Amino acid sequence: MADTKTLGLSLDELAARLTKALTHGATGQGGYFLTGDLPTDIFRDDCVFGDPTNRVSSLSQYQTALRILFDPARSTVQLVRPLQ
Repeated sequence: MADTKTLGLSLDELAARLTKALTHGATGQGGYFLTGDLPTDIFRDDCVFGDPTNRVSSLSQYQTALRILFDPARSTVQLVRPLQ
């Protein structure tokens, strides 16, 4: 069952949520890029995530892909400047 989605956020609110998730994780488990701890309520379950080397077609697949890329106990991520 899909979780409840948050709609109608401003761009500033979205940016703040994503910045927090990038640095601390959506629920405090560590930066989402290392742990998959994304704010799932702001993404469609069928969203597509892509970069030059990878493409996944669902939120759960993206979270799984992130979890296997890094060991969060030995990896870190640092935001060096605010998102624009």
